[in-house]
Amino acid sequence: MLFKISLSGVKSRWKDYLVLFSGMMITTAIFYMFEAISTNDKFTTSSPVGQNAKFVFIFGSILLAIITLVYVFYANNFLMSMRKHDYGLFMMLGAKSKVISKLIILETLVIGLASTFVGIILGVGFTKGLSGLLSSQIHVPLTNFSAFYMPAVWSTLILFLVLFVIAGLVNARTFMKTSALNLLRSNQESDWKDPKKRTLFVQAVVGLVLLAIGYYAMYDINHLQLLAIGIGLITIVLGTYFVFNSFFVMILEAVQRSNTSYKGLNNFTISQLKFRIRDYTKILSVVSLLFALALGAITVGIGFQRMVPMMAAGNNAYAVGLTNPSPKMKSLVGGIDGKTQVTYQQKVDPSTKSVYYRASQFEAQPFKYAHFTNQAQLKSKIDNASLTQLKDRASTAYASLNNLQTPLTRSLRIRLVSDTTFNQINAKANTLLLVRVKDMDAAATTLSKITNLQTRQYGKKVSEGLGVGGAFETYQLLKGVFGSLEFMGIFLGIAFLAMLASCLMFKILSGAASDKTRFEMLNKIGARKSVLNRSIAVQILGLFILPAVLGIIDVAFGLQMFIKANLLHGAYQTFGWSALGFSILYLIYYGITVMIYSKIVVPQTKVEK
Repeated sequence: MLFKISLSGVKSRWKDYLVLFSGMMITTAIFYMFEAISTNDKFTTSSPVGQNAKFVFIFGSILLAIITLVYVFYANNFLMSMRKHDYGLFMMLGAKSKVISKLIILETLVIGLASTFVGIILGVGFTKGLSGLLSSQIHVPLTNFSAFYMPAVWSTLILFLVLFVIAGLVNARTFMKTSALNLLRSNQESDWKDPKKRTLFVQAVVGLVLLAIGYYAMYDINHLQLLAIGIGLITIVLGTYFVFNSFFVMILEAVQRSNTSYKGLNNFTISQLKFRIRDYTKILSVVSLLFALALGAITVGIGFQRMVPMMAAGNNAYAVGLTNPSPKMKSLVGGIDGKTQVTYQQKVDPSTKSVYYRASQFEAQPFKYAHFTNQAQLKSKIDNASLTQLKDRASTAYASLNNLQTPLTRSLRIRLVSDTTFNQINAKANTLLLVRVKDMDAAATTLSKITNLQTRQYGKKVSEGLGVGGAFETYQLLKGVFGSLEFMGIFLGIAFLAMLASCLMFKILSGAASDKTRFEMLNKIGARKSVLNRSIAVQILGLFILPAVLGIIDVAFGLQMFIKANLLHGAYQTFGWSALGFSILYLIYYGITVMIYSKIVVPQTKVEK
């Protein structure tokens, strides 16, 4: 009977439960997406960089588990706030405490496990779709990666099962200690307490000091090694909490004492924002950390994606060199957009251990070679090679041309001779076709087909590790080293963005029902609808922008780990662009939240005076 009554209560507030259920599903899906990578040792350690990054996933899993814990207990509190009145009513009707305690645990587990199972299914779908899209976009083959990975399913199920069992027991214990009258009046009570200035000041100082320690630890990672990650994990999490709980509140109180607060609804807006920040400390801390993780992951992923073509372009001006290309190879080259090509004739004479070229062809069509002008920033330049450079075995131009030949001829001396001498050499004339491309990423698919044909053409020498030569060979080697990190960075960044947006959006929308009364009162005393909408926009902007600012600062210092380890070049340039793009997506979520929230709380009918 009680279960039927409980079910009817859920049906009567299905919109609120839908918000809760949706939030939990997305949280579970994001956690699964992370675990699908972090628990897959074959995938994460498939490259040397991936092996070194394994510890990052260990700490990342710990941090995400902490964030998930906070979100689950926030969702649990939201669930209890909706049900306290009903439970109090059951007690007034004569229900026993033990029976209702069992009902509380059952409800918590049913809602939790249902959202977990659905979330895992969504997580598998998201992982499959996103991994396939990213793999095709960044041209990285996902070796040993699977969207459905059983260890990830088990780790997700176990974590959420444990969390919901704990949440159910906590709910039952809280209920047992609360009287029926207090349960009935729970929706009319507020947990707000005016903070003491001394407490705020102490917490603000502690928060800033902890953040400073964490930032310094990441900056000095060369000296602290893995200890820097542990120090940063603890101090930045705690520092973020204290900063939101005190520092930003102190700033708002200072603004509230200024003349600005007496204009329009500014005082109401600031008071609401101050109340929300104190009430939302945990969720804002979580959002700030997720913002940093998401932006950092995307910055690193895009950084590696941007770095690979730049490193390849600095090693050779030509993507591929084709000796006696087949019609199939020529056809593939013809299909590359924005390519330039040049052809030289050569003769191989094993008796003199030399490869001969017509000097006149290099004068008519100068050979181009690439060299780095700034290795740290991966800036390279392409110059025309002189005949003198091409005759000097120690020159970069000579090495570049030699690299574009077949593996069999690279050990031979390159000689540039006159047309008369070339014609007198008793050897077969070969054709060397050199191809340059404007966009290595865009041409990667076609170039891969060409190099596969080359590999079959060259046979054993390629299998011995000599390679097919050219910038694209370097591109492929670097993709093998950094490709998994490119994928993981962008993949996890998008996942964390979805999680932080859902966390903050669902938290704000879950409080809309209680705020509706306040805005109805403002409407009754004559506040214009445009003023109410502006007040809402400012309040929600504060809740969105403060964690974003702190998250951006976290990333700015966190990138030092990759810079000091020489893993990422031009990190801050990439950071600027990714922060801009990320902020635009973040503001879209802000706009959606403001629109939905305004529709809920702003009265549609103006009260007549």
